[in-house]
Amino acid sequence: MHVRKVLLIEGSVNALITVCKMTVGIMTGSAAIIADAVHSLSDLANNLFAWLAVKVTESPADGSHPYGHQKFEQLAVFALASLLTIVAFEVIVNAVERFGQPVEQSILGLVILIFSLAVNVGLTLWERSWAKRLDSDILHADATHTFSDVLTSGVVIVGWQIAAFGYYWIDTVFALIVSSIIFYLAFTLFQRAIPVLVDQSRYPPEELKAAVNNIPAVITVGNVRSRDTGKGQMADVSVTVSASLSTIESHQIADDIERVLADKFDIQDVVVHIEPDVDQYFAC
Repeated sequence: MHVRKVLLIEGSVNALITVCKMTVGIMTGSAAIIADAVHSLSDLANNLFAWLAVKVTESPADGSHPYGHQKFEQLAVFALASLLTIVAFEVIVNAVERFGQPVEQSILGLVILIFSLAVNVGLTLWERSWAKRLDSDILHADATHTFSDVLTSGVVIVGWQIAAFGYYWIDTVFALIVSSIIFYLAFTLFQRAIPVLVDQSRYPPEELKAAVNNIPAVITVGNVRSRDTGKGQMADVSVTVSASLSTIESHQIADDIERVLADKFDIQDVVVHIEPDVDQYFAC
């Protein structure tokens, strides 16, 4: 099993769920159910975004992207969060427009929605397990989106059943609750993607400098930069060492710096720039 196959299977299931929910929403006239169907449709669109992003991400480094294509996965997560935000606004508009309109009961519709809810629960657990196995951010984000479908479907079913007894305004209230859940999930995805896209560092440079400065052969630590790639941390370090050291000895210091950053901060990709301490050399 690979990431794109997981997304393909989930997309097929989401297409079926979307059709079922939209059918029930039209049958009953429930704004909340229609809102939930639109949310499921965004699940399907997300699957397409994610599939394309993973295809690009798996491409090897080239002349235009010498560091690889890993950030395209985070870009897809950002696009998903943006899509969820739009869906949440659409849900609000639709709910307000349909305020107070009659909502009908349907036993068949109730059975369909409960079945869809059960399928989504299983789909979420299945995708999260594969997200862990494959260490995939895009699968984790997609599973989060699917879980939002579980939450909204549960809320929608309760609201619809209450509204069907004549409390039609409840349908609008629950549709607004759905939109709030979608907004929150979009926010969590933005929190996940934006730090990577803007090269945010996970560690304060002072901590990195202190760790490198503890290496005996390092005289001073100059510039230290780190960033999150979405698949791990990268760092650039500049240090000065004795000008009398051989190339082999300087190389050993660079290895020591890489090992320290990997052990203490789990930074596996480190570029070390070593400069000779010229002042000390001429002083001698």
